[in-house]
Amino acid sequence: MMNDICRLLKSMKDKKDRIFAMATIIRVDGSAYRREGAKMLISEDGSYFGTISAGCLEEDLLYQAQEVIQTLHPKNVQYDLRSEDDLSWGQSAGCDGNIEVYIEPIGWELNTLQPNTLLWPYVDEQLNNGLPVVSVKTINAENQESVVLYSDNGDICAESANHGIAQKLTTYVQDFVLSGTKVKLIYIEELESDFLFERYQPKDHLYVFGAGPDAEPLVTLASQLDFSITVIDPRSSRCNERNFPQADLHILEHPETFFNKRQIPFDSYVLVMTHNFNRDQEILQHLVQAPPKYLGVLGPKRRTERLVKDKNVLSFIHSPIGLPIGAEGPEEISISVLAELIKVRNHANAENKKQSPTACWI
Repeated sequence: MMNDICRLLKSMKDKKDRIFAMATIIRVDGSAYRREGAKMLISEDGSYFGTISAGCLEEDLLYQAQEVIQTLHPKNVQYDLRSEDDLSWGQSAGCDGNIEVYIEPIGWELNTLQPNTLLWPYVDEQLNNGLPVVSVKTINAENQESVVLYSDNGDICAESANHGIAQKLTTYVQDFVLSGTKVKLIYIEELESDFLFERYQPKDHLYVFGAGPDAEPLVTLASQLDFSITVIDPRSSRCNERNFPQADLHILEHPETFFNKRQIPFDSYVLVMTHNFNRDQEILQHLVQAPPKYLGVLGPKRRTERLVKDKNVLSFIHSPIGLPIGAEGPEEISISVLAELIKVRNHANAENKKQSPTACWI
C-alpha cells in the first residue's frame, strides 16, 4: 500500500513556512480510483502533491482547500460519482462510487501537540525511528479539534484535562489496529463525537547487497515506492551517493563485517545481487538463520540452489527475483522486482495484526 503520509511529511518539511490543506479519503461506498486513507497535499498557490482520484475530484478539491487554508477550519466534502445524470457531481465520470473526503489545515510549524511540541515533526520522528503511529482526531465536534496519538515508544504525553478521554479511546484503538485497516470513521456515543482513526506506518526497509550498475534503477524505483534503502558493498567507487543518491544509507563493508555488527530486522526486505558467488553464499548463511519478510537472490534458480547447503530454505528464498514478465535489462528487471516486493508487502499488510500501541494525548 502506498505510504502517502511519509511523502507528505517530506513535502511539508521542505516548505516549513507554508500552510497546506491535507485531503484524506475517509469513506468509500462503491468503487473508486483509490481507497480509504489515500491523501493529497494542497498548497495555497493551487499546487498539490499526491492524488486521491484519477482527476475526477482534484479540481473541486483545490477550490475546497483554499477555504480550509484561509479559515484554518477543517471540513468534510462528499462526492457522489455513481449517477450518470449531468446534474450529479460526477457528470458521467463513471467511477461508480460515493466518496467522503476530510480536508484539514496543516503545516510543519502550524499544528501543535503541546506548547513546546509540534505535531508533524513529532510524527515524523516516530516514523523515522521505525515506530507506527495511530492518530485519532475529532471530526465535526463542537469544541476545538483534538488529536490523540498512539505509538509504540512507551511514552504517555497527556494533558490532565484530557487524560480520561485518551483512556476511553484505548479500546477503540486496539480494535482499529486489529482490523488491519488504514483509516476508519467511528461515532463514539459516550463521547458524543465522530473520531477519525488513521494508522501511519514507517517506511519499509530494503537492504540491497551489491552496488553494481544494475542496482541503480532498482534503488531509484524503490525510493519512489516508500522504501527506506540501505546499499551494502565494500567498493567505495560504487557504493556512494553519486551512484545511489536515493539510498538512505551507504555501507562500505564486506558481508562478514556487516553481519558481525548488525542484525537485519525480521520485517525487512533483502535483495542479494553482488554478482559474487562467495559473497552471496556468506550473506545467505546469515539470513537463512533469521529470515526477513522477503529474501530475493539475483540469478537463476540453479545458482541459488548451489548457494545454500540446506535445500529446505529454498522454499522462502525468491529466486529468480521478480515477477515473470519476461523482463530484460536493468530497468525492466527493476520493475519486475519492485512489483514482486509490492505484492509481498500488500499481502503482508492485509494479514499483519500489529500489537496495540501506547497512548499520547495532544
